[in-house]
Amino acid sequence: MQKDLLTQLMGFLYSAAHYLGLGIVGVVQRILPSVKTLEMLADPIGFLGILTIFVVLVSVARKVAIVVLVAGWALIFVRIVLMAFKVG
Repeated sequence: MQKDLLTQLMGFLYSAAHYLGLGIVGVVQRILPSVKTLEMLADPIGFLGILTIFVVLVSVARKVAIVVLVAGWALIFVRIVLMAFKVG
């Protein structure tokens, strides 16, 4: 039986979060070798990492969208002014 799309998506997100969490835990353990029991926090750390990446991407995309909108309105305004003075 074929898995549905939502199950596959959730499985992918869990795997990505798990491996990201393991990577972050590995880096923390290299920096702080006295901390040995971080493996149990790999999944929550990974999910927080995924959420952080998502928030950063959304905020960057929002800023880009605002720049594109402002540029578009400015170009429309310039076109209207040029048409009003019969330049273009």
